[in-house]
Amino acid sequence: MNTATADNHFSFSLPSLSYIDTSLEDQNRYDEARPARSGGFAEWLAGRISDIRTWNADRRALNELSMMSERELMDIGLNRGDFIRMFDDTANTDLRARGTHR
Repeated sequence: MNTATADNHFSFSLPSLSYIDTSLEDQNRYDEARPARSGGFAEWLAGRISDIRTWNADRRALNELSMMSERELMDIGLNRGDFIRMFDDTANTDLRARGTHR
């Protein structure tokens, strides 16, 4: 079942690739590549997914801390008033302002 074929039977040509040394590859092939896009929908979506995962982890931690007794919270050096500072960054603006004036 060996049939001789000539290159002119095909409407395409394969690039010359070498898996041994990239210097042997066709260098003109890389000039046609499009530059990577910055931003875009995929990056926006990845940011939103990351935000949702962070929110969910914070929510689970807050629920777990809320189930602890006052004694258990005192053992780890917390009270219920600390929860807002732990999970809402805007509540720490006074602490940040104190740290910058040292």
